[in-house]
Amino acid sequence: MNRYEQSALNYAKSGFEVFPLTPNSKTPLKGTHGSIDATTDTQQIKTWWHDHPTANLGVTTRSFFVLDVDVNHADGQDGRKSLEVLQNSKGKLPPTHIVLTANGGEHWYYQKPQGMTLPQKIAFLKGVDIKAHPNNYVLVPPSQIAHPDGHIGVYKTKPGSPSQIAMAPTWLTDFILAYNHASKPTQQPSNGVVKRYRTETTERLESIAKGFLTGQRNDGVARLTGYLLAHAVDVELVLKLIQYANSNSPEPLPDAEVERTFMSIAKRELGVK
Repeated sequence: MNRYEQSALNYAKSGFEVFPLTPNSKTPLKGTHGSIDATTDTQQIKTWWHDHPTANLGVTTRSFFVLDVDVNHADGQDGRKSLEVLQNSKGKLPPTHIVLTANGGEHWYYQKPQGMTLPQKIAFLKGVDIKAHPNNYVLVPPSQIAHPDGHIGVYKTKPGSPSQIAMAPTWLTDFILAYNHASKPTQQPSNGVVKRYRTETTERLESIAKGFLTGQRNDGVARLTGYLLAHAVDVELVLKLIQYANSNSPEPLPDAEVERTFMSIAKRELGVK
């Protein structure tokens, strides 16, 4: 038994739902369904890593979420500084398990309060994403990534980091939920008639029924995919909705083109750094 298989079994024993990814990459193994296949079943895990001994390890963010902290962003953003500002304003984050990513970033793990659903959020803070969708996943040690320049980046536990995942403080989950639901409220006029406002949700729902305008079809697929995934719609349902919207378009795109665009956005929204 090699270290990949042993690590996968150890994660499963600790309650993490595990699944394999292509060696040196963030992409699920060909012929598998990625995070949808994630399991704690010992025999299935042994079979996967017997057949693919160097497969990377992914774990789903179902019982926990991750603050994905980017420290080498192309535009110079440092997520650690954003977290420092947040803590100075709201309170200290409790010590928790932290993984150093293959790109030099950090994954801060926190348990979700029981029964709580947290949103997936890209750019929650400058240089910080939230990985929380039940079908989202993060890579865990000893996974590694091959970069275009030939460098191999390795996922590893941050030295001195606790082995246990801390419970998210109430102020943090409250802040995340408030941030996600911040929008213009519906107003109740004195005559008792509710005044309704058009919102981004209105436009997205209409786009499913109307389809995508010719000349804006790929952009429409990308935007709707990103919007639905960011609002925690199940990934398989998102694809069905995108396909339905495309079928309602004046000039539908070929199915293969829709799926390529969908997969590109889905990998970005549900993937890892």
